[in-house]
Amino acid sequence: MRFTPPPTRERGATVDITAMIDVVFLLIIFFMTTAQVAQLTRTEIDLPLERGEQLATPDEAGLVINITGDGEIVVASRTIDLVGLEQIVRGELSKDPKELAHELKLILRADRNAAAAHLNRVVALLESLGVGTARLATEVP
Repeated sequence: MRFTPPPTRERGATVDITAMIDVVFLLIIFFMTTAQVAQLTRTEIDLPLERGEQLATPDEAGLVINITGDGEIVVASRTIDLVGLEQIVRGELSKDPKELAHELKLILRADRNAAAAHLNRVVALLESLGVGTARLATEVP
């Protein structure tokens, strides 16, 4: 008669993390690709050197309108004129009928070497469409 329990092997819990590693690599590739696309869509502009508004949580960008040093208007890597800008802004306004024109989120990125007349034309167009506010992008000195 045996009074001792039979010897048992201790089994360690094994976790297969291969799937998790695959997902992490896919996420890394996704974020690296989207970061590169975001850099390609930005227009190189020398922004005015001002401290500007310091928000704890930045607002979402919405529509970004770039004005280069020679007065060209660039939206989403496309050079357009004022008529094209008007169509784009009207399209943004018609996307959400509940959203009022004064609540449209616009960011103006004007080159510091651009003439003020170029910026004034864009602002006058936005005002005629009923857009109440637009943020002017600056670079912290």
